[in-house]
Amino acid sequence: MQQPKPLPEWMRRAGAGMTATVAVLFVVLLVQVRLQSNRIQQLQDKVQTLENAGDLERTNALEEQLRSTVERLQGMEGLEQAVQRLSAEQANLKLQIGRGGYDNSLPPDLLRPPALPKLPSGLE
Repeated sequence: MQQPKPLPEWMRRAGAGMTATVAVLFVVLLVQVRLQSNRIQQLQDKVQTLENAGDLERTNALEEQLRSTVERLQGMEGLEQAVQRLSAEQANLKLQIGRGGYDNSLPPDLLRPPALPKLPSGLE
């Protein structure tokens, strides 16, 4: 068997140059991919920050609405208690009037009729 002929020097140098070029291109491509990945991560972080800010604003608005609703409900509860108290007093007064007697449990200002307003001077 014959021994294969060694490659000419120019072919070896061309092969080494092409291998080096491919290696350099690979490294450049790898660096570009890493840079792009970092940039994508930064953009995702910014988007997340903006979404969180929007969520926080919506949450604050909802909390304010909730606070306002709770205040209104508390006011309505106070009014409801006042209405119930007045209804009970009214029922008690109706009962007393129906019996035709006055009870000493009534406040003195309710036992006497209200004073009539004074007429303007000169018309008396």
